[in-house]
Amino acid sequence: RSGKLKEITHEGASSRWLVAPSTSPGDLPSGHVLVYRPMGDIEAAHILRNKSLPDTQPYQAIIEGQVGRTYAEKFIRGIKKVDTAPTTVMEFTIPTETYETLFQIQHKVEDGAISVGLGDKAGGGLPIFNEALQHSPAQFRIVLVKRRNIVK
Repeated sequence: RSGKLKEITHEGASSRWLVAPSTSPGDLPSGHVLVYRPMGDIEAAHILRNKSLPDTQPYQAIIEGQVGRTYAEKFIRGIKKVDTAPTTVMEFTIPTETYETLFQIQHKVEDGAISVGLGDKAGGGLPIFNEALQHSPAQFRIVLVKRRNIVK
């Protein structure tokens, strides 16, 4: 399986959709876990440029595992609503130790998924997360993108 984004837009759709498969748990480096985050274009561009999440959201959740991806995709698919206009789901491979530290600081159950808040209203773990992205073998990649079609 390729990790590249593949267009899955159907004819006549009002938006374009690009998707990549999740990293297989068997392909994870030892001592690492997958987490997902829905985000808007500004946040996605920031992480791609700076290898860190910007301090722009009060809660700023990451959600573990495949159930986390499913939950994150609900925001892109319009099943769950927020006012931040999410367009992208990012997959992060982070050290399990980092995830466990963040989990101990703040977590909650949402729709059967456990979200771990990073923002200042959710324990303030963002610096710990960003430190892991900057100084560990942590990785990130886009796994879902939704773009509105432009009508000419």
